[in-house]
Amino acid sequence: MEFEVLGPITLVSGARAIPVPGRLRRVLLGVLLADANHFVRADVLADALWDGDPDRRAARKLHWHVHKLRSVLPDRERLDSGHGGYRIVVRPGELDAERFEALAGRVAGEPRPAERTALIREALALWHGTPYGGLDVPVLADEALRLTERRLVLLEQLHQAELDLGRHAAVVVELTGLVRRYPLRERLHYLLMVALSLDGRRAEALDAYRGARRVLVRQLGLEPGRALRDLERRILADGPAAWPATGPSGGDQMTRR
Repeated sequence: MEFEVLGPITLVSGARAIPVPGRLRRVLLGVLLADANHFVRADVLADALWDGDPDRRAARKLHWHVHKLRSVLPDRERLDSGHGGYRIVVRPGELDAERFEALAGRVAGEPRPAERTALIREALALWHGTPYGGLDVPVLADEALRLTERRLVLLEQLHQAELDLGRHAAVVVELTGLVRRYPLRERLHYLLMVALSLDGRRAEALDAYRGARRVLVRQLGLEPGRALRDLERRILADGPAAWPATGPSGGDQMTRR
């Protein structure tokens, strides 16, 4: 049995996908999977299911939803009760978010760009939508945001690895689309400018800088960070002949998004 949360919440048994019917049951399964293999208190689950306003029958209704969810599981024993709450038992490798995190962790320790690229593409292939199906529950929204940020950092690392491999011409189109979709991520602007410059498109690289500056000033009231400014100066001086392997960091992205 497998559990998918990097998109609509889905159970997979063999080659068969088993959708989870009903929003409340999807929320219930999502909250349990977000803390898999640990008991989640009944009051926490009730708050998630009824938007922080459970009524006096919440315990009974929660028990009923647990029963209905258990009936969907190919192995009903995976959902058990204890310690004032409920737990979903997930074995190693069964949760796509866990596999994604494991692959992302391997990327950090892999010095070879070709191998990094393969690991990142394998991790990104696990995604098929908004994490947890876009369920509007604070605890799931926070986890979805964390996973989405992790995915964006991996996308940046993927294109950096592609540039390390000399594939600057091939990544320009994809980076251009990513910059349009995530205009406040300075590292994407940085990578696009590098790709254009290394492809001999110096004027377009400088246009990309001006576009980055325009959106950052307009939306955040901030000038571009030092990495982007330094890169613009290098391109104006006919660089970068040997561009630095790192641009704006992931931490900088978090503060400037």
